[in-house]
Amino acid sequence: MKRLELPHQMADYLCPVNGLCDVYEWKTGSRIPEELIFYAKAGFQMISQKRADAPKMIFLGQSSIGKREYEFWKEIIGYEIISGEGKCFRTAWSEICELLDQEIPTILFGLDMFYLPYQQKFYQKQHIPGHVVLMVGYDDENAYIHDNSKEGVQAVPALDLEQAWAKSYIGISKKNTYFGINMKSPKEDISWIVQKGMAKNAEMYLHSTLSFVGQRGLDKFMKEFPKWKDVFAQEALRKIYLHFIEYTGSVLPELPYEISGRQSGITNPHRASRDKLAQALITYKDSFGVPEWEDAAYWFDSSGQIIQTIVEGFLEDVRNMSFGNSEKYIPSFQKLREYEEHAFHIMLQD
Repeated sequence: MKRLELPHQMADYLCPVNGLCDVYEWKTGSRIPEELIFYAKAGFQMISQKRADAPKMIFLGQSSIGKREYEFWKEIIGYEIISGEGKCFRTAWSEICELLDQEIPTILFGLDMFYLPYQQKFYQKQHIPGHVVLMVGYDDENAYIHDNSKEGVQAVPALDLEQAWAKSYIGISKKNTYFGINMKSPKEDISWIVQKGMAKNAEMYLHSTLSFVGQRGLDKFMKEFPKWKDVFAQEALRKIYLHFIEYTGSVLPELPYEISGRQSGITNPHRASRDKLAQALITYKDSFGVPEWEDAAYWFDSSGQIIQTIVEGFLEDVRNMSFGNSEKYIPSFQKLREYEEHAFHIMLQD
């Protein structure tokens, strides 16, 4: 049996970074605001994946999924990652217990809430895949975790955890994926950490070496998009559009009620978190001493409104199964490019 005593704060809908912030606070006594490091990863990616439901997957974030999230911050914050994925449950469990014995808390990636007993709203009722928690202890029968939506420590029977963790996600993670966070030499200046990360993200967006990421990726997309109606069947186009819509949810990936028929009960505008990033920049600009963030917030908020307008058009096209006039969206994407170029140039400044 092993239990690490870490601080924990709730951070609704920010599960990928909540555990990372817990570990940082454990080692430094200070906390990095989750919303700053999570929403800081605005950008663009176009992933081509023949085996996926949507053969073209558009994400309006960059390097922010799975391992890439933790790799992005490790040098800036000051930690090492010990990771594993795709192994059998027994092996992954054994390796994580060894990490905990070495005082290394471990992020468990890609859980389905259907199998988490403390998630009473979803347990054995609704599949909510892709959840992320921080494992801080174990005994012969249970894992002990921090969950961003719950106070304190939660117990999860190992049998439930095995089922929750059994699915792979194409292009994101394999089953039984974990990331041990060894916070060996954390930087103490949180303002420096956040600004350094945002500048790195801006550099990736403005000067990406990859043709499918950042401004280059957006340019490639705008060149390709009008041709897709002649390349893909109607059903494939529908799935491409639906994927875009789903992953522009500002709070979490979600299809609107008129498509899904489900109400999540949260306010979730489809602005690709630009509204959330703008809000975080305004909230912290004075305490972090970065007045320029106000201008960046304006441009990000404006680009979020453009994204929402595009989504409204995509929804209408899906309802009508009409994908023949995709050229009409190019001026909006060009305006989005212009606004975000302004914003990222501000974030790039020292």
